[in-house]
Amino acid sequence: MLYSAAYTRLYIPEESRSVNRFLRIIVIFTIFMNTTSPYRVLFVCLGNICRSPAAEIIFNALAGQAGIAGQVQADSCGTASYHTGSKPDARMLDALERAGYRYGGHRARTFRRADFSEFDLIVPQDEYNEQDIRQLARNATDEAKVRGMWQWFSEQEKEHSVPDPYYGGPAGFDAVVALLTRSIQNLVEEIKMQIAD
Repeated sequence: MLYSAAYTRLYIPEESRSVNRFLRIIVIFTIFMNTTSPYRVLFVCLGNICRSPAAEIIFNALAGQAGIAGQVQADSCGTASYHTGSKPDARMLDALERAGYRYGGHRARTFRRADFSEFDLIVPQDEYNEQDIRQLARNATDEAKVRGMWQWFSEQEKEHSVPDPYYGGPAGFDAVVALLTRSIQNLVEEIKMQIAD
């Protein structure tokens, strides 16, 4: 004889219902534990007021355009503590605004060893930043997470790293924003393919 699901549930003993509730809790817990954590990217420069906060802002915007905003997280910091707690340089914020990007409220902070554990990818903006970060690496796993921004430069780029525009004029800030935009587009595409796998 066939019974409907609703009819059958009326005759499940209390003990079985308790078991079913327990099994549902186990299933929900298992799903929760297997939920994929966001892919976390940390951009690093010297003072965390020009290049790295710009990279963070640009990355978030391009990740949103690529449809992976909910699967990634970005942050930025500096290797020096000169500007801890400060907003990005006003000239960089102006350059970002001219390029159509919006400031999200980031305040400067300093790189710490714990960042190796909290991030999947650490992206220094120049070779000096890279050297400072690698000196803090605790093991080979930490070092493997460090990849310079220039690794996503196209072959046409004249720069070998992201230049620091701090001592220059508006044109230098605009050039850095443009360079980061081109490079981070390549980075976002790489991460998007990695997430898909």
